[in-house]
Amino acid sequence: MIVRPAYKCLLCGQVSQYGEAQDIPREALPVLLGKAIAMQRFAGTSLRRAPMYASHGCRDGNVGLAYFAGFQRAEL
Repeated sequence: MIVRPAYKCLLCGQVSQYGEAQDIPREALPVLLGKAIAMQRFAGTSLRRAPMYASHGCRDGNVGLAYFAGFQRAEL
């Protein structure tokens, strides 16, 4: 399944995809989610790989904080 990391904006609620699309077997996605969560123990170090938050430009011109919500099928 071709997926991308998905982030949901706390301000406007929009879900957006960021990053490169990857082909990951569906059964491997729960393991990958667990690894992304575990890596946050190393936030602020060189071991941090997957950001859990990103800025989001809302449609109404505001800028919100988007949090990692999971993986969505890629919109190619």
